[in-house]
Amino acid sequence: MNTGPFLTLRYILTVCALLASCPGFADQADAAGPVAYRDCALAWNPNTESDLAGYRVYMGRSLNQLTRMRDVGLRTAFRCSEGDAAENGQWFGTVTAYDHSGNESTPAQAVPFEIVGWPDPVLPAQLLEPSSARLTNTTNGVLLLWADMNTPQVSHRVEISSSLQPAWTTVIVQPPGFTQFSFYPLAGAEWVCYRMRGERGTVVSEWAQAGGPTDRQFCMRPAELPTIAQPILAPTILYEPEAVRLTAYPRGFRLSWGHPGGAVGPSYRIEISGSVDPHWTTLALLPPWQTGYGYFNQIDAEWVCLRIRAEVGRAVSLWAAAGGPTDRQFCFKPSSTAASNP
Repeated sequence: MNTGPFLTLRYILTVCALLASCPGFADQADAAGPVAYRDCALAWNPNTESDLAGYRVYMGRSLNQLTRMRDVGLRTAFRCSEGDAAENGQWFGTVTAYDHSGNESTPAQAVPFEIVGWPDPVLPAQLLEPSSARLTNTTNGVLLLWADMNTPQVSHRVEISSSLQPAWTTVIVQPPGFTQFSFYPLAGAEWVCYRMRGERGTVVSEWAQAGGPTDRQFCMRPAELPTIAQPILAPTILYEPEAVRLTAYPRGFRLSWGHPGGAVGPSYRIEISGSVDPHWTTLALLPPWQTGYGYFNQIDAEWVCLRIRAEVGRAVSLWAAAGGPTDRQFCFKPSSTAASNP
């Protein structure tokens, strides 16, 4: 099943009120949308790809923040109350398909709807700290997951500390309903720690527990990648990668390039920098025959920049040119469901 970023979904998302018949497909997201009393239903035509594994429904209060996600398996209908949309007001919903390899399609066109009839929630005076928190470290990055036990759900602040920048710094503030943080590995750091807490206005929870009641941070040692202590710049015999192209996807990116002339069999180093940590860190070391690199994990950052060069032993090329001779980095803004950072 080709459910990667190039896939165009072959179904149309529809919305209708609870216990009412759907009048037809809604293919525009700029209208007011139907009004549903206390609940609504989303439905879509099934995807017929052979390796379809399921669907994910995304909802939110604006088109730019569809932060409430639910995996619905192979179902082709979903009630809004299942996705914690038990709040009055304007909503938007969309759906994606994914295959058994975890590849996720681009979202269907979002549709609007309005929910009325719910009583205004009574907000608690105290917030519960994030529970069941865990940090997963892989070669493709880090994934921080947690559960929100507050009703209604709250925002969560994620902070980072590392050997490169020991002071605790806010990485991101995730909106209600979004309980994960994903980022690329900081290969240049000796250690990295994260912590997260719940927030609603000026009311905050304790930082989430890690190893015990007094352990409130999640730490890891990033995988080490070889570095060149004293590289020799040799632009006359080792040419920079040419025709470099950066393609940004809803989850990650792909970088492609051509072989530089003047040298046989250089390897390639890709470095990355972002708003979370502006230090350049090695993301990948690639063999001579490889002229493309894909990173297909969500990056929760306001901006990300990449650079690439050719290497043979200690000899290195210039970093590949981007917009001009003095522009040697390729930047993009990740497509994130996260709210803006403070």
